Amino acid sequence: MSSSPLQIEAKKLAALYARWLRLPEDALFHGGRGPVMKMYEALKSAKGKDDIKSILDLSKYEMEKQTFNDLTRLVNEILNRIQNMNDSDAVAFTLEVFRYFQIALATKIEDVKKGYWA
Repeated sequence: MSSSPLQIEAKKLAALYARWLRLPEDALFHGGRGPVMKMYEALKSAKGKDDIKSILDLSKYEMEKQTFNDLTRLVNEILNRIQNMNDSDAVAFTLEVFRYFQIALATKIEDVKKGYWA
């Protein structure tokens, strides 16, 4: 099964920001379920760009300051990219970014444990 250009773009974005995120454990697991997991869950019921903007309002989530700063950059990038998309593409793209972002962060955590990341 081939990926759509939208999926490929979402994967690239997720991988890039996962590399930059300094505290992957905080983003995924802060207080059990971190902001990234909570946003992904909420995005599953998003209907359009207004829902996405509301869900990606980072002030609603608990996290470390560094994580807040790193996720702010990702959220701004997503909002910028979906600006000219229709609602259904915007939701699909954002969901895809967060799905791959979680995978990339979990992989990074494992790689750090194995000593692949300094």
